[in-house]
Amino acid sequence: MRLDAACATHVDDLSYRDSQALHCRLLSILRVVFVSSRAKHTTKPVDDVDEQSVLYPHASLQLSCIFCGASKENGFNIVWENDTYTVFTDINPSAEHHLQVIPKRHIESVKVLHPSDAVMVREMMDIGHKILDGLDTPPHLRRQRVFSADMEIWFSLGFHIPPYISVPHLHMHVQALPYRSCLRRLKYPVAPGRKGYEKGFSWFADAEQTAHLLEKGVQVRIFPC
Repeated sequence: MRLDAACATHVDDLSYRDSQALHCRLLSILRVVFVSSRAKHTTKPVDDVDEQSVLYPHASLQLSCIFCGASKENGFNIVWENDTYTVFTDINPSAEHHLQVIPKRHIESVKVLHPSDAVMVREMMDIGHKILDGLDTPPHLRRQRVFSADMEIWFSLGFHIPPYISVPHLHMHVQALPYRSCLRRLKYPVAPGRKGYEKGFSWFADAEQTAHLLEKGVQVRIFPC
C-alpha cells in the first residue's frame, strides 16, 4: 500500500517536461515490444509512430499553449466550433476518424477538473457524438463491452491523464473505431473499475468514467479511483 502511494505521488509530481520525456519513452518501449512480437509472425511493415508528432503537434506555433491558439489561421483543421468549444482533426490520427474536442478556456488537464466540470465533460461528449453522427459512425464503432461485465465503455471518447499528455490543455479524443493498429490501440487503455472503484489502473479515462468520477467528487487519476 505504501509503495503504491509513493508511486502515485511520484507520478503526480512530474513536471510537464518530465511527462513529455516519460511519454516518449513509453511509446518507444511499446513500439519495440510490438515490433519484436510481430516480427515473429509476419514480415509486413509495422505502423510507425512518430514520437515528435505525438509530443509536439503544430510545433511551428510559437505559443505558450498551442491549443489556446487553435484556428485555421494557425494551421488547425477546424471542423466545428462555437463560443465555448473547438473541434479539430488530430494531426497524428490513431483511428479512421480522430478528432479533438477542446474548451476554448484554458484548462491544463482532466486531472485538475472539479465536480462542477462534470457538466462541461458531458457537453464535450455530446459534441463528440454529434461529430461522429455526422461521419456516419455506427454505435458499435464507438463502444464495446468490457470483459463480461454488464457495462459498456465508450472507447471512442476519452482523456489522457498526466503525465501521459502531449499538450497541457484539456482535450477529449473522439475516435471512430477501429484503431489503425494494435500499437495505436495501446495508447488508449480503458480500465473498468472494480471493488467500488469507477476506474481501474490506466493512463486513459473514458469520458463517461470521467463524468461519473467528477459527479462523485473524485479526482481523475492514473491509479484506481
